[in-house]
Amino acid sequence: MQGVASLGVDERLLTAAQAGDHECFARLIEPQLAAGYRLAASMLNDPGQAEDVVQEATLRAWRGIGRLSSSSRIRPWFLSIVANRSRSLRRTRWWSVVRLPSPDMGKAGPASDARTDLLIAIRRLSPDERAAIWLRFFEDMNSREVGDALGISATAARSRIHRALRRLRVDLGEEEL
Repeated sequence: MQGVASLGVDERLLTAAQAGDHECFARLIEPQLAAGYRLAASMLNDPGQAEDVVQEATLRAWRGIGRLSSSSRIRPWFLSIVANRSRSLRRTRWWSVVRLPSPDMGKAGPASDARTDLLIAIRRLSPDERAAIWLRFFEDMNSREVGDALGISATAARSRIHRALRRLRVDLGEEEL
């Protein structure tokens, strides 16, 4: 049986967070916040609402930290909370108007025409396809992690990414392979 002393730093943080230690929870969740914000912003196309979603997801993560079995799963677990909250907010925003994306998507500096075209094409994808593309290529997550974050299987994640890439190729006027 593995003793507490032999656990890794992240596992000790998780154990302490599950016991109610706010500081340990903050140390675990803080590295995930930027990725959570980028995911919410890509799904909602609204930076203010993305901030709200990440705050709410962080609170939900704190309340549900006891259900997490391993610190190595914290990233897909937290991003799944963010994705679910974003979907929920999107369903209740029936009154929302379509907003044009900012060309820089939160990055400093001028955007090239090709980058702007790509970002606009990504915005035309369904929110679920956009989330899969964002997690795979902008957050560099593998198919299993994308699936975990979106609450689908790795096979479904690969399929969603493939369909989204096909739509992007068509939208950008590139030949299909």
